[in-house]
Amino acid sequence: MSSNTPELVTRATGTPPGAPPQAQPDAQEQAEQASQNGDRRPAAQQEAPVSRGPALAWGAAAIVFVAGAAWASYAVARGTAFTTGQRAAAAWAGLLVVVAVAVLAQAILLAYQLRTGEPSGDSDTVRFRRRGVKAAVMGQDGRASTSKTQVALWTGAVVWALVDLLLLARAYPGGNLFSNAVTTNWHPEYLILLGLPVAAATAAKAAVASANAWNGPMDSHEQGQQRGLSGAVYVRRPVKDVKGVLVGVAELLTGDDGAVAWADLQYVVFTLITLTYFAAQFLARPAGGLPPVPAALLTLMGVSAGAYTANKIVNTKGTPAG
Repeated sequence: MSSNTPELVTRATGTPPGAPPQAQPDAQEQAEQASQNGDRRPAAQQEAPVSRGPALAWGAAAIVFVAGAAWASYAVARGTAFTTGQRAAAAWAGLLVVVAVAVLAQAILLAYQLRTGEPSGDSDTVRFRRRGVKAAVMGQDGRASTSKTQVALWTGAVVWALVDLLLLARAYPGGNLFSNAVTTNWHPEYLILLGLPVAAATAAKAAVASANAWNGPMDSHEQGQQRGLSGAVYVRRPVKDVKGVLVGVAELLTGDDGAVAWADLQYVVFTLITLTYFAAQFLARPAGGLPPVPAALLTLMGVSAGAYTANKIVNTKGTPAG
């Protein structure tokens, strides 16, 4: 019985009798082979391991940043003099709080993905770009999303300003600046500034998802034909294996073909102008709460967001083969 066991094993695994047993590939090799063969399943289903190193490093960074933000906030909030130095300290402490929240979110998301597997993606580059808090500003294809970035920028700016006002509550002799900012000094245009980018991002995502009869974007016209699509096909090039902040910034200003997209460029420029005005006015007069935004800037923001959304809808209609 025991003498036939090796032969049975070699026959079951497809190895000829007398040949040395073949080593089975580990999880990493299986994931790489699946990626090379065009396996489009989520990475968690491909059993690609997630490294503990980055998660532990970000966890330690989160502890440092949260502790530093808490100490700075406590020290600034104790101030009772509404001086230029106190206002500057509150502004820097508020910025540190926003950064600490972002670092903490990154650590939590990496720890979560460590347990559940990496985010979905068609390649290692896409999964890397959508790992952690970066997914908040990345599209499903792994490119930096212009509309999602607007949401992140305005959310961070308003949170920074409100934290600043909280820290100056004791220093201002005329009342609680935070309470005044959200009651008597509240400006409804901030509902537009916060809601408009969300609406644009939602519309852009819906346009991409509904492309090609709700099959989503294709890598080529040939793939669309294999899926039974006729006529115009929306083709989106796979993201290149390049990383870095400058690459992400460039993707905010370009389309799927890598060329400058004027709708995206216009949207980003007018957003940065409005954000600069917001920050300058707020730092100059924090006692007035969140500063009023001129109608001209709101109009430019609205027009550029509408043009961006319309351009996204038109582009996702696709082009005929050839």
